Amino acid sequence: MALELTFNFLIVYVLAFFRLAGLMLMAPLFGSAKIPKRVKLLFALVATISMASVLPRSVELPPTIGLVSFHIAGEMIFGLAMGSIVSFTFIASQWAGEMIGQQIGFNLSEVFDPQFGQAGSLVGDMYFMITLIVFLSINGHHMLLAAVHESFKSVPLMTLGFDRDLFDTFTQLFTTATTLAMRLAAPMFFTMLVVDLAMGCIGKAMPQFNIMSAGLPVRSLLGIGVLIVGLGISSDAIGTALRSDLDVVTQYFTLKRNG
Repeated sequence: MALELTFNFLIVYVLAFFRLAGLMLMAPLFGSAKIPKRVKLLFALVATISMASVLPRSVELPPTIGLVSFHIAGEMIFGLAMGSIVSFTFIASQWAGEMIGQQIGFNLSEVFDPQFGQAGSLVGDMYFMITLIVFLSINGHHMLLAAVHESFKSVPLMTLGFDRDLFDTFTQLFTTATTLAMRLAAPMFFTMLVVDLAMGCIGKAMPQFNIMSAGLPVRSLLGIGVLIVGLGISSDAIGTALRSDLDVVTQYFTLKRNG
């Protein structure tokens, strides 16, 4: 009897671990490539133990190994989806930073970004770090773990967890993230549009004036000024977006449990 209980607990633990492992791969901060894989593994193991109070004591295993593997993959994909939902704001802020850097000419000095495994701009990395600081300042990592805790109550193990509501939530947050990126980059776009119009007028009035050589320093100086002035507003917008994302995820699991 004791052996059977131990075996059932191990099955439940393994399934829950794969859900958390998927989250660790994509979630902001937890999924960073700068964190060693061993640390992520240890954290996933400890976090799974901490979720023991909401895990079922036993589950009914499917009759075949193929179905067991299918449910394990489903738990990991569900964890990946949860991490991706919260990462949308991070991706949007970095995208906005890359667009801003392109406008002021800073993308000429691209650097390798270990978070996404590709080259990124200095401004994009700065916006990503600002988003990470805001995420930690609002205790987003605590809220994310609380959402995972709630998910075990709302979406039991081996139920895969994908439905129309989750897809709609995913689409809604993706749309919100795209809108956030455009909002963050809009002041710089407007400023550069005014600068280009002004330079065009000067070029028409003074054909002998070298607009190309004079325009780049002007764009960079004005762009840096707009960037500095807009950092406070951008931080507030990013914080609002992060809270909204976490609230949407929490509400989704609450509705699933009540419905």
